[in-house]
Amino acid sequence: MEVLARLGIEHVVISPGSRSTPLTLAAAKNPKLETLVILDERTAGFIALGIAKRSRKPVALICTSGTAAANYHPAVIEASLSGTPLLVLTADRPPELRDCSAGQTIDQIKLFGSSVRLFAEMSLPELLPERLAYLRQSMVHAVDRAVQIYPGPVHLNFPFREPLLASANAEPVVDATSLEQAATVVTRVTEAVSIGGALDTVAIERLSSHCKGIIVVGDINPRGGDVEFATAVALLSQKLGWPVLADVLNPLRGHADELSGLVCHYDRHLRTATDAVELKPTAVLQIGALPTSKVLRTWLQKIDATHFLLVDRPFNSDPLHRIATVLHGDVSGLAGQIKPLHGDSEWLSAWTHLEARATADVNARLEPLDSLFEGKAAWLLSQQVPAGSSVFLASSMSVRYAEWFWCVGSPAGSIYANRGANGIDGTLGTAVGVAHRGSPTILLTGDLAFLHDTNALLAAKDLRGSLTVVLINNNGGGIFEHLPVANVDCFEDHFAAPQEVNLQTLCAAYGVTYKCIQDWDTYTAELKDPSEGLRVLELKTDRKADSEFLKTL
Repeated sequence: MEVLARLGIEHVVISPGSRSTPLTLAAAKNPKLETLVILDERTAGFIALGIAKRSRKPVALICTSGTAAANYHPAVIEASLSGTPLLVLTADRPPELRDCSAGQTIDQIKLFGSSVRLFAEMSLPELLPERLAYLRQSMVHAVDRAVQIYPGPVHLNFPFREPLLASANAEPVVDATSLEQAATVVTRVTEAVSIGGALDTVAIERLSSHCKGIIVVGDINPRGGDVEFATAVALLSQKLGWPVLADVLNPLRGHADELSGLVCHYDRHLRTATDAVELKPTAVLQIGALPTSKVLRTWLQKIDATHFLLVDRPFNSDPLHRIATVLHGDVSGLAGQIKPLHGDSEWLSAWTHLEARATADVNARLEPLDSLFEGKAAWLLSQQVPAGSSVFLASSMSVRYAEWFWCVGSPAGSIYANRGANGIDGTLGTAVGVAHRGSPTILLTGDLAFLHDTNALLAAKDLRGSLTVVLINNNGGGIFEHLPVANVDCFEDHFAAPQEVNLQTLCAAYGVTYKCIQDWDTYTAELKDPSEGLRVLELKTDRKADSEFLKTL
């Protein structure tokens, strides 16, 4: 654990267990490491994920043998798909206790399959200088694989024989000097770095030859930070003369002053047949993953355009399977290599004119609305969130409402979501991780995503920070109201799946502050006044009425 601390790891999330005793004690006794003890391994995995997303540093996880390790799998998958570094340290039975019906023993070899950047079965521990050197270098290599080039989770499996706890009278086998030498690390700390090197000049010339292009930016947590990323995209847009279609899951909407060509209501524009035709570009530059909008994805797949994919890690960012040129590098590097062009001013103004008209219309229709419409909760949150606060958006309707109605120039800080696998599992746990030791955080979630992860409420007592949960309770899965399945006979029970849970009583059981929001004035007042710890603000809405009103918008 000393080696991990010297490599820059600050947080270790531990789930209690016996076989992991040596790992737990090593972490608990190191003053350089903060340890969080989380009972449920699934929740622990997502809390570690949230801390790693916020800090952009790997977080270590420790659990015992058996199904405990299997419960990390959802968080490991999300970490893999979102490029978030985790160091998963699982305890295991020794080889002689495997495959012989020993208790709490499963096959943990390559348990997470292709979702980890590295798996290593560690040797049985021996207190010899050469074994300590092996352990040190294994840790160095594991952290390097977690953060460099293609960030993500790594898995180290530690078999231990009993006794798991050293005798109080045991004499040290290795002297203090050897221990210090074994812990010595000459390597970079865990700060993520951008990929260097020049981009393909021929591809850049092809990119620059288009006057009518668009820049599409989806879910991305920039390695260099929000401000640097927004500045680079603004420079790129200015040089090319192209509008920027920005999802809510990146920093750009918070930097509207720098981006004169920022477009946020693209989903609305492209639903109009004439606009979808008139706004057709000759080139598309996609940065990171695609935005959430299904309308945008369908349009991009159909148009006859030259596509470019800018990626800073080796992953396939094109679920549409277009004929596309891949540019390996980051936005700052590309913006620096693009020469200023004389773009088509009418092309850019066509987008910005539509954007201004759509923004005014949405604002005019939402402002006087008294009923608790889900979309207005996201719209007001974007305006009333305390400056610099982090926001976490749950999957399903929460992230979609934010994509449609999140205002430009929002004072919010970083915006997070688990959009790697797009699942609702681990929503509350990840938000707890983002809030822990970080800026005040607001989670916007539906009732099913919240209830799916209520075990994370156990971590409320250990949260060092502020997390406000804006819980939209529409009594079921609202996203299914927008799908064809909404018309089938068994829809309500088998798809909407309403859960009759008294959320006030549930919060009381965990000692969590709760308030039912009845009107928008109370809602905005509560948003402006974050408190320490975890609290829940429940807004009860009408799922079917919200679906119909959204269609009119």
